[in-house]
Amino acid sequence: MVGHTEDMQRLAEEFWTIAKLPHDPVTTAFLNGCQSHTIKVDGKPYKYFQRGAGPAVLLVHGVHSHLGSMVPVAEMLLEQNYQVVLFDAPAHGAAPGTSTDPVEVSRLIRALYDRLAGLRVVVCHSLGGLWALAAWHSGVRAKTFVSISSPSDMKFLVDKFVELRKIDGDRVPELVRLLEGRVGEGVWTEYSPAENVRTIDIPGLILHGTADEFVPPEHAGRLHANWARSTLEMVHGARHFDILRSPEVLKTISKYLQEEV
Repeated sequence: MVGHTEDMQRLAEEFWTIAKLPHDPVTTAFLNGCQSHTIKVDGKPYKYFQRGAGPAVLLVHGVHSHLGSMVPVAEMLLEQNYQVVLFDAPAHGAAPGTSTDPVEVSRLIRALYDRLAGLRVVVCHSLGGLWALAAWHSGVRAKTFVSISSPSDMKFLVDKFVELRKIDGDRVPELVRLLEGRVGEGVWTEYSPAENVRTIDIPGLILHGTADEFVPPEHAGRLHANWARSTLEMVHGARHFDILRSPEVLKTISKYLQEEV
């Protein structure tokens, strides 16, 4: 029994552990042209980077990635005379830590919402959408939100983890209890994008690839169904990560922001 318990605790820790990737040369070159700032959240220092002028756009990357994944979007926005703001989520890229959870990441994003003057747009990819929507509150000044390849709920992540690690079904309840021990029992609703968009009274653009191999396309439909002022665009043939470099997607975002901002 002790071995079984230790095994489940190890799996729970693994669920929150991040496959940390260093910044690549393209990302480093982009950041060299940015202004660097530091913000402290829960005693930990995090860097964020600003570049350009005009309406501010906060870019939020997904899990097991870093801010460099959002550089193609940032470069398009700079050409359109926006100011871009990028950061590494806790335990990602150059940020401190080796593991994180939606509570910790959302606290950082909420602090950035409060810090950034002129914030008008939030653009998120993958789990970044879950984090950024959970951090939303009535004081956020952004005019619109762009969700790219975001999951619609937290439980999907557990199901995916159970599938990848081949965890027996009768052991899943114990894993769930251990996960709740870190973030609270309310994590499944408080960090559910499909639930959080019900309370957001701003327009949103939902983009999702029809060939997404990590987050099934039906998640976009569930998000759209609960978001009264959202527009859904399915991108034919796009996969989970290459969607961020898709000329069609970049053009769609540009056109949408011209109309909404």
